[in-house]
Amino acid sequence: MAIQARQLSDAFCDEFPVQDALAVQAREHSARWGVRAVSPAAASLLTVLAAISGARQVVEVGTGSGVSTLALLEGLPAGATLTTMDIDSTREHLAKEAIKAGGFDLTHRVRAITGDASGILRRLSENSYDLAFVDADAENFAHYVYECLALLKPGGLLIAHDALNSGLVASPATRDTITQNHREVLTALREIDDIFISLVHAGEGLLLVYKK
Repeated sequence: MAIQARQLSDAFCDEFPVQDALAVQAREHSARWGVRAVSPAAASLLTVLAAISGARQVVEVGTGSGVSTLALLEGLPAGATLTTMDIDSTREHLAKEAIKAGGFDLTHRVRAITGDASGILRRLSENSYDLAFVDADAENFAHYVYECLALLKPGGLLIAHDALNSGLVASPATRDTITQNHREVLTALREIDDIFISLVHAGEGLLLVYKK
């Protein structure tokens, strides 16, 4: 009964947010191209967190078809800039079309980069960003988390999607390399003194890290 209640709660939370036509279209593109997108519940939380943070400089690792990008942009204040990256040119093209359709300036407001995130992140300045969102390949989860933490200013917020690796982290019997790496990151973060952390059951699990 408890599991069924959890499933019903998850479904209710995903149906609760009001999605505009642009968000729905971005989700349809994600489904058509086999691109995983954040759930409606997670997307609405991204919008709220972006608004609360008042972030001016934002970095997103894993643009996808633009579902999370649009959610972040909706909550960000006027004048904020977002740098987003994806290794796949088709996904980046879909996201750019969605961003333009949303009325966001791809010249000054959004910088969309196609390429390997590891290389791009190394070229960005440390202690320069207010908000970072990670939703990319699970194999490099630890790398992206630590790289983005270094990019954040004090008072910055890191949000990492799929922190539970599709729920496998919660299963002690699952000990594949990727799941173990996720566990190690979560354990290591709990030992760091100059951050606050929270693990939120939204979407595939959102890791929130506030840099003191």
